[in-house]
Amino acid sequence: MPVDSAIFQVPRFGKIPNGTDVMIAPMGHMDSEGKTQVMGEIKIALKKELKTEGDQLVLEILQCRNITYKFKSPDHLPDLYVKLYVVNIATQKRIIKKKTRVCRHDREPSFNETFRFCMNPTGHSLQLFLVSNGGKFIKKTLIGEAYVWLDKVDVRKRVVSWHKLLASSAQIHS
Repeated sequence: MPVDSAIFQVPRFGKIPNGTDVMIAPMGHMDSEGKTQVMGEIKIALKKELKTEGDQLVLEILQCRNITYKFKSPDHLPDLYVKLYVVNIATQKRIIKKKTRVCRHDREPSFNETFRFCMNPTGHSLQLFLVSNGGKFIKKTLIGEAYVWLDKVDVRKRVVSWHKLLASSAQIHS
């Protein structure tokens, strides 16, 4: 399913028996048990700062680990980057688009990049894509995607957490 630059299907939340919220992916590869395949993890930090000009959301893309994507050869070291969107949940519109620098030849990249957005995080989510940069004439490959609902995170203090990168059939267009 191609990813449209203006709209995306927001994953639904369901309940598992212990009462914990769990994400039900609207798209993605399922394994034999019907679960969405985890392609790795991404570590981010979130914080809201109060400035004189208004609220500012600070997002740090820190690193990725446990990438399970099958590259062309087992010893292949990919060039990876993170493409991110801030999404207005009510309208499902992507309102901000950013990307990290490319970490060359690294299966567990450390990005350590900080993004600042002048906005109130309430009513917004983050959509994060880990992408393999194929080169000048080779198509980019989506490795996995993660969603973070900012309403569910207490951003009054810096929160650092790992998020699962889920497999998707979507293709990234630059």
